[in-house]
Amino acid sequence: MRVLALSLRKAGADVRTLSLNPGKHRVDPGSLPDEARDVRLEAMDVDTSVRVAGALRSLALGTSYNVERFHSKPFEKRLREVVLEEAPDVVLLESLFMVPYVPALREATRSTLVLRSSNVEHGIWQGLAQGEPRWLRRLYLGHLARRLKAFEVSTLNDVDAIAAVTPEDAETYARLGATVPLHVAPVGIDLDEYPDRSGLGAPLTVVFLGSLDWRPNLEAVRWFLEAVWPLVRRAVPQARFHLGGSNPPPDLAGRLHSEGVRFLGRVPDAREFLASGAAMVVPLLSGGGMRVKILEAMALGTPVVSTRIGAIGIGAADGTEILRADGPELLAEACASLLLDRDRGVAIGRAGRRRVREAFDAVGIGRSFLEFLQARCTPRSPF
Repeated sequence: MRVLALSLRKAGADVRTLSLNPGKHRVDPGSLPDEARDVRLEAMDVDTSVRVAGALRSLALGTSYNVERFHSKPFEKRLREVVLEEAPDVVLLESLFMVPYVPALREATRSTLVLRSSNVEHGIWQGLAQGEPRWLRRLYLGHLARRLKAFEVSTLNDVDAIAAVTPEDAETYARLGATVPLHVAPVGIDLDEYPDRSGLGAPLTVVFLGSLDWRPNLEAVRWFLEAVWPLVRRAVPQARFHLGGSNPPPDLAGRLHSEGVRFLGRVPDAREFLASGAAMVVPLLSGGGMRVKILEAMALGTPVVSTRIGAIGIGAADGTEILRADGPELLAEACASLLLDRDRGVAIGRAGRRRVREAFDAVGIGRSFLEFLQARCTPRSPF
C-alpha cells in the first residue's frame, strides 16, 4: 500500500493512510522514512494472531479464518472517524483482508470504494495445499483455500472497482465473475532511489530476501536449500548463499547451516543487501501478484533468477532481462551460469534495470491509476 500510495502522491493526489499494525509484523511508525509523512500514515495496533479457538470456531461455521483475523471493531471505528474527517473521493482498500470493512464504509461514506489487490489470495493457499507433503496439514490448508476462495469470489462486486497488480490477476478476477471496472496498477519504482550497482556485488554469491513467516517464502527457501543449493555447490564449489529474512521457524535452523549458507536475519538496508550478491534468486513454488523484491533488485542492476511463478507480472525477457527456470536442475544451472560468467550477469542486470525504467516508473503508474480513479467518481474536492 505504501508503494502505491506514494505513486499516487507523486502523481498529485492527496493521500491519507490508515493501516493495521499487527503484533507479529509490528513496525514503529517513528522508524519509517520521511516519505511516510507524505501519505499521512497512521498505524493502529491490532492483534491478528492465529488462535486455536478462533480457528476451530471458523472451521465449525464454515467461514474464512484467514479473513476474520483482520477484522477489528476498534479499527473499524477509527476507519469510520477518518472517512468522516476526510470526506474522501476514493477509499482504497489494500488487499482482500480489508473487504470486511466495506459494510461499515458504506454506512459512513458515499466515497468510491476500490480494492487494491496484491494477490488473488485463494490461489496462494491452493498452491500451498498442493505442495504440502503431510496429508492432515494438506487437508486443512485445502479447507482454508476453499473458504478463502468462497469469500473472495462472493465479494468481488461489493467494491466499486478493482486495481490488480498484474494483468494475470485482472484476468483471473474477470474469470471468477468480477463485473466492476478492472485496472492494472503494477508496483512502481522511483529509479532515482536505486543507484546502478551492476557488477559490484560479491562474486560467487547468491542472495535471497523475504519474510520467512510468509508461507510461500518459507516453502521456497526450504525447497531451494534441500533440492537446488546442493546442485549449485556441485557446479560451483565456492558458491555462497546469503539469506536475509525475519521470523524463521525453528525447524529451518538446521538447513541454514548447510555448506556455503549464511543466514543474516532481518537486514538493516534491503537495497544494500539486494546489491550485495552476484545474483538474486526467487525460488517461489506458490503465490501470486508481483514480487516487489524482483523489481528492486532489477532496479539496482542485480541479475535475477526466478521460477516462472515468482516472475509473474514482471514481463521481463527471459535470458536477457531475467533468467526464469523451473525444477531443481534448471534453477541450479541458471544460478551457476551467473556465478561463473560475471559479464553475462552484468549484462542481464543492466537490461533488467532498463526494463524497470521503461515499465515500472512510479510517477507514470500513479498518473494512470489516478486517471482511472477520477473516472470512477465525481470528485467533491480536487485530487
